[in-house]
Amino acid sequence: MSVYKRGGVYWYDFWFRGIRYRESTGLTNKTAATDAEAIRRAELAEGRAGIVHRGPCLKFEEFVNKEFLPWSAGQHQAKPRTHKRYRVAAKPLIAFFGKLSIDAITAAQVEKFKLERAAQISPAGVNRDVGALRFMLNFAVRQGHITTNSVTGVRFLPEGPGRMRIVSHEEQACYLAVASQPLRDVAKLMVETGMCPEEVFTIRKENVHLAGRYLFVPSGKTRFRRRNVPLPDAAVAVIKRRFVRAKGPYLFWAHSKADDHLTTVHKGHLAALEASRIKPSFRLYDLRHTFGSRSAMAGVDLATLKELMGHSNISTTMRYVHPTPEHKREAVRKLEQFNAEQVLALGKPERSPHKSPHTSRKASLNTGRKLLKCLVGPPGLEPGTNGL
Repeated sequence: MSVYKRGGVYWYDFWFRGIRYRESTGLTNKTAATDAEAIRRAELAEGRAGIVHRGPCLKFEEFVNKEFLPWSAGQHQAKPRTHKRYRVAAKPLIAFFGKLSIDAITAAQVEKFKLERAAQISPAGVNRDVGALRFMLNFAVRQGHITTNSVTGVRFLPEGPGRMRIVSHEEQACYLAVASQPLRDVAKLMVETGMCPEEVFTIRKENVHLAGRYLFVPSGKTRFRRRNVPLPDAAVAVIKRRFVRAKGPYLFWAHSKADDHLTTVHKGHLAALEASRIKPSFRLYDLRHTFGSRSAMAGVDLATLKELMGHSNISTTMRYVHPTPEHKREAVRKLEQFNAEQVLALGKPERSPHKSPHTSRKASLNTGRKLLKCLVGPPGLEPGTNGL
């Protein structure tokens, strides 16, 4: 018999799938010990079948505050903005899901959250919160609290092109004239190189190569952000000045800690916008958009612009390319001139040795005018109406 008494308590001794289990039940009653043995055998069988009994799950609020956020703070020490994003997203998520246990969160409830949150913020903001929730529940899966993530199949809201503003050269001059330091240098580097604020804030001395007129960006949101950034003259002047004045490893050091980097210039940006009276206003990040659009209008091909800005694909680069109204009008003017030249060329006759150049040119112009009249229509009519 597998249950026996030893030292005043009952033990069980049996084999399961080639493994011997000899353990004390801690019980002095034989019937109770026999039941304990049967329970132990059932647990082993269920484990072999993949059946796992779990204790009660944590409430979402408790899980986020006691497990996820402390883990995120340590995991994202090198990227504090990432941890900040999760910390900010946690507030509305806890307000909605906080009292639920994490295994009780369903896709239907996430859809309700999307609907409620969409009435408060933009679709892009809703998607960032849902993405944060998905990441949190993936962490819960890894920790063994739940077996599946209910957010995996939830679709994000369509975001559209987003808000992008291109800064004119006149606005740029007004803005930089009133911007305080270090905002002025940050803005100059962004509009001259296409770097984002975080990349500028974290420029280290060892990543600056003035002899080669470039600086190295070691990391970013994706692996494509790791790149060499060429430096035009205006950017070189800023880098040289800050390189000499730097008190620590960073060119843009924190005011309170010289060996740490700057994290924001938001207050300075708002003050510069107010002082310059630029309407409508723009975000600091729009200077990166401005670099992309100006580069495209200057003739830089999209493949090269993609590499300069550190994008993973050209479709992302296309979002930054926004020709100004003046550039569009100039493009139409060039097309109009091209079409006129081609039409005039159609009516240009072969030059005869018996006709003077003046006669040939006059005949060509007359023919060209006739062709243009056929294409455009008589005066006073809208193009393409044909008088109907």
